[in-house]
Amino acid sequence: MIDGTWQEFLKIVREEVGSRVVETWFKAISLHRWDASQKTVYLQAPNAFVQNWVCKHYMLLLQLHLGRLLHVESPKIVFEDDKTIDERVHTMPTVVPVNVLKTGTEVAKSGRRKQIGQVNQSYSFDTFVVGSSNSLAYAAAHAITEKPGTLYNPLFIYGGSGLGKTHLLHAIGNEIKAKNKHRTILYQTADRFVTEFINAIRFDKVHRFRAKYQSIDVLLVDDLQFISNKEQTQEAFFHIFNSLYEANKQIVFSSDTFPQHIEGIAERLSSRLASGLVTDIHIPSVETKVAILKKKAVGNNELI
Repeated sequence: MIDGTWQEFLKIVREEVGSRVVETWFKAISLHRWDASQKTVYLQAPNAFVQNWVCKHYMLLLQLHLGRLLHVESPKIVFEDDKTIDERVHTMPTVVPVNVLKTGTEVAKSGRRKQIGQVNQSYSFDTFVVGSSNSLAYAAAHAITEKPGTLYNPLFIYGGSGLGKTHLLHAIGNEIKAKNKHRTILYQTADRFVTEFINAIRFDKVHRFRAKYQSIDVLLVDDLQFISNKEQTQEAFFHIFNSLYEANKQIVFSSDTFPQHIEGIAERLSSRLASGLVTDIHIPSVETKVAILKKKAVGNNELI
């Protein structure tokens, strides 16, 4: 059990922080024993340097994921060697990572947020302000809603933060749903995709995970750059992409940069991402900025 738990932990950490961290630090550490009555995990490190570095930089990962694998909250982490036990006991920090708060049932329970995977109905093509900086992306996004999966597939939209990429992804989903309510549409951020895949590995539900995504008619993935340096996630994503593409299902991505400029993405995956239409969104002109502000002001007045 102990060896299996540690191997599962290494898989999760590899997806979260990359293979380099696992090979450099965690592969040198072993899970020596687990005291369920004391809720204490005993680890062994090859030397004090490795132990101190991991304690300083990765203690949160140890506590979070070992706790989940062992089904206990706030486990104690103790390093020991053959002679003595290091009594430096670390308890779970009170600050919970943002990515943990954003995933799973916590978001679903929030009254101000929509259910995970659903498109935001407040984003539509009518509320999107078109200018010279985004006209091509807007035209392509609107065009694919006429015949999803046959034109501009995949569609890849890239640009800086806050320029309207997320708005267009939701608008695509809303427009396609309005024209055919029976289509299955999933909006997913890349970081949530990674977390979902890690959970699938942890609970041995990878087949169910893949089946879910392969049954989708329209897949909208936001901020794709967050799967960089996550090898197993990219492998799963590659197969999902191929399955959807071969079935003529519409795929839309957004990122902060051109697909082949995303560092830490496998070449065969980046070539798939760029195989359809790639379009960007620039910083808007002053006129477009003013129009956006006026549109938002009108929308806010309508809500008051």
